[in-house]
Amino acid sequence: MSDPEILLQHTPDFLQLFHVLPDAVLIVDYEGTIVLQNRQAEKLFGYTSDELIGQPLEILLPERFRQAHIAHRKHYAASPRVRPMGVGLSLFGMRKDGLEFPVDISLGPMEVEGTPHVIAIVHDMTQQRVLEREKEQQVEQIRRQTELIQLAHDAIIICDPIGRIVFWNRGAEQLYGWAAQEALGHMVHILLQTRFPGGRALYLQQLEQEGKWEGEITHLSRTGQVIRVESRQMVVRNSQGEISAVLEMDRDRAEQHREHVQMPEATSSQGGFNLFREILDALPNSIHLVAGHDARLVFANQAAQQLWGAQWSSGQPMEDFLRTNQIEIQDARGRPLSISELATMRAIQQQEAVLYYQEVLRFAHGSHLAVLVNAVPLTLQATSLPAPEGMEALSGPFALVIYQNVSFLKEAEYLKDEFISVVAHELRTPLAVLMGYTDMLLVQTERGHGVELAAWQKEALNDIKEAVVYLTTLTDELLDVTRLEAGRLQLNRSAINILALLRRIITQMQQTTKRHRLILATDASAIIVSLDAHRMEQVLSNLLENAVKYSPQGGEIVVTVEERREQQQLLLSMQDHGIGIPEQQQAQIFGRFMRANNAHAWGIRGTGLGLYLCRQLVEQHQGKLWFESREGQGSTFFLSLPLHPISEDEPEEDH
Repeated sequence: MSDPEILLQHTPDFLQLFHVLPDAVLIVDYEGTIVLQNRQAEKLFGYTSDELIGQPLEILLPERFRQAHIAHRKHYAASPRVRPMGVGLSLFGMRKDGLEFPVDISLGPMEVEGTPHVIAIVHDMTQQRVLEREKEQQVEQIRRQTELIQLAHDAIIICDPIGRIVFWNRGAEQLYGWAAQEALGHMVHILLQTRFPGGRALYLQQLEQEGKWEGEITHLSRTGQVIRVESRQMVVRNSQGEISAVLEMDRDRAEQHREHVQMPEATSSQGGFNLFREILDALPNSIHLVAGHDARLVFANQAAQQLWGAQWSSGQPMEDFLRTNQIEIQDARGRPLSISELATMRAIQQQEAVLYYQEVLRFAHGSHLAVLVNAVPLTLQATSLPAPEGMEALSGPFALVIYQNVSFLKEAEYLKDEFISVVAHELRTPLAVLMGYTDMLLVQTERGHGVELAAWQKEALNDIKEAVVYLTTLTDELLDVTRLEAGRLQLNRSAINILALLRRIITQMQQTTKRHRLILATDASAIIVSLDAHRMEQVLSNLLENAVKYSPQGGEIVVTVEERREQQQLLLSMQDHGIGIPEQQQAQIFGRFMRANNAHAWGIRGTGLGLYLCRQLVEQHQGKLWFESREGQGSTFFLSLPLHPISEDEPEEDH
């Protein structure tokens, strides 16, 4: 009986576990002789226990690999180390009947009563290789189909079952104005403001029941232009009969049918204009038509007065109306907006279609109202509208602005954030207790106090510690998100030498990795910036940790800092050569809980909140955060911050 088997006889529970493991496990001495194997190994290779014990490991390999394997085995014995599965080697095993099959092997050194051995865990990769080949064939087929679809002149859009865009061809880019990177992930009928002839409910009913729909619909382009198209749509179902995708093909109804958004023909006369106002007065949302670069009111429906709680007079500029009635407009986080930042002024002055923009109206008496604003520039002939009272004549540009009261949605979102905040706070105490006891057990073991722990027990404690760190990070990020959304996250600014802060972060991060070389490149010796040191350390640490984490194969990570005094700006970049970000997901990567698909494929853990928090914190510093990336080649993240002058009450801190 072999030494490992004798040892296992004294640990029957472990012996039982050893034999029920799903993968084949073999224990081999340094001469390459098999001394023990589990039942799965016997089943996988087709040998009995007696046939394997005492045999050289090479009998389990194809003949052509045996001599080379002997050399590899001796090299491993000279420098034993843990070699996990999935390191990219193409390995093969051979059954007793001569059948070869692909395998993945994990190796690890072990000692049995003072004698060195090697434990090998062998995983049959046959099914996975079949799936990989099928996937490669599918990817190639999809690539060829995609190339053909991209050549089509028509707009071709593919959506998931809930209407989220997953494919957007060049025809769609040319027709509607959004690049594929911008359109992907958006709800198609919200992005395009689709109008169906019989209403959306009838369209959905026919699509569900008949599996297809054809007809004429109108869409709104990126520039606010109404585009009438002949649309053909069909559903794609999976093997269970459920809708897995919707394919939409839109053809522009020729240039003469393409229209700008404009008033009905009836508005060419005063009577028609009054009829149009009656229609708008019946609508629940607040609707305004404004004209001129100062956004003078042309008309507003009845709901508008209820929204503002004051009379916005015809011909009165928007800024004058807000100042007279002491109304302040803020963004969703409570930051006051300048007049040029308002959705209405952006539509008027920049001719920009501002869709689903959140604003908060704060009134003189202390109350506030959350609204969703859609402001669309219009192409109108001034002579087609009667000048309202107080205005001698109308002059463009024009914009149609719709305010929707979303206070009830904000209340629901507030309750959700409060719930997350409470849960995150409640998790902190038990996590702290877990971390404390885990650290205590590990420290006592290192000092030789208490019962000596086995290697697997120490490994389990380290796994617990790693999980607690992950959960603690998650709770901290969730709390930061709720503070940001509620406008409760305040910055404590001071004058900071950002280079000193960066050097400390890089030094700490370098100690956690041997596969990466972290480099700080700058000509400056010190750059003083007014910022919140704790929050900026959170941003820089997260970006640098991402660069390390998403470069699993190691390499250089270069942090470059440049002081641009003419622009009063600091520019920082972090470049890695890691897995990069897929192009189709780059537009959404700063969203909450958003993670790239290739991160999952590489088994890289994360919450999907880090980059969201980074961008929000940078923007609170009046800075910008953006990136450039190519999948498989790496990413470069850029951060710009204003170089504020240092005031006397802002002490300099050398971090």
